[in-house]
Amino acid sequence: MMLIGDTGVGKSTLCERIKEELGLDAEFDTECSHTFIQHCVLIEVPPNATVKSLAIELLSKLRMEDRSRLEHMGIASLNRLILQRLVTTQARLIIFDEFHRILDQGAMPTKKMVCRWINQILNQAKIPILLVGLTTIEKLIDTIAELSDRYPYRARLRYFNFTDKAATAQFRKVLQLIEEKVIEPAGFFERTSLTQEVPFKAICLATDGNFRHLNVLLTDTLTLALERADNTLTLDDFAVAADDLHFCQPNNPFRLSSADLSAALKKKYE
Repeated sequence: MMLIGDTGVGKSTLCERIKEELGLDAEFDTECSHTFIQHCVLIEVPPNATVKSLAIELLSKLRMEDRSRLEHMGIASLNRLILQRLVTTQARLIIFDEFHRILDQGAMPTKKMVCRWINQILNQAKIPILLVGLTTIEKLIDTIAELSDRYPYRARLRYFNFTDKAATAQFRKVLQLIEEKVIEPAGFFERTSLTQEVPFKAICLATDGNFRHLNVLLTDTLTLALERADNTLTLDDFAVAADDLHFCQPNNPFRLSSADLSAALKKKYE
């Protein structure tokens, strides 16, 4: 399966959740050996990845951390080690996150070699491999028939679509959860609610449903509020934080009136 989508839609966060669902890593000693169990192996693809660098990264996640030794080994030996470690760690899933990085540089034959190596591991290990990245990885995978056939299921993550009432309601629920889990425990004496009409519209317009942008905005805003002594969280905190954020330019949504916000949202999403 492939998990694809633009930056900031939550792909890496979902990968972490999948890893948690498959069970936490476990390490223990028996009378005969030291055992390490890892049901989900999550690898962030390194920049300019080659077959060898990716194999070494995978082995590092499988607790073979003597990189200098691994770098002196051939691909066949690395592959044998990978297959052995996948068995001993009881791995049930491999995730390659940021897979689009193999497209960043290098010749097309090198990129195809990486893809064919993944197909080889799929065939020999007999466990699924989830490829995660930007939508550009589809074109590369589809140039290799034997690998494309192995990935008929392609989940696409998208930003919240604020033209869709159901999606907008879901985004409001996300903000409600953030308030419950993050903002309320901060114990502000007085605060602006994220789901009130003006803040909610401004957040929608500022972030465009991008979780990475939302995270940056909330982090900067809360930092400003917590640095003050009055123990409040105000709309002005959002406005000041947004002044320095490129995705809130040129017209800072938190400095617009309610009418101007409604007009801007209508223009953007209708």
